Amino acid sequence: MMFEALGPGPICQVLRGDGSFVEINMDTRTVQDPVRKTSVRFTPIEWKIIEVLYDAKGHIVLRNDLLAAVWDSTSVEWQTRTIDVHIASIRKKLLVVRGMRIDSVYGKGYKLVMLSRF
Repeated sequence: MMFEALGPGPICQVLRGDGSFVEINMDTRTVQDPVRKTSVRFTPIEWKIIEVLYDAKGHIVLRNDLLAAVWDSTSVEWQTRTIDVHIASIRKKLLVVRGMRIDSVYGKGYKLVMLSRF
């Protein structure tokens, strides 16, 4: 499991920079904001991308490394555009929850950022 669980069960919390948190349920692939009572669900591929970015702990994940981790390949050209489409979908969903975003690093890759203000 990429995320650290709180205890028994599939729920864990990710602390934001302002001291609040979002809850992550690995079984249902959902991210919830308990304060605003908002929630979003991710597809299995979107979830794998989030796990890889989260595991990098705020560092840049190169596009080729993301391809290798999610699709076990770096050789197929269509997969590069597929990453862009999935990242766009994840970004839209994260806007609902707030407190997390994915930044593009031009010419390199992506990184997951936990926001301190939202």
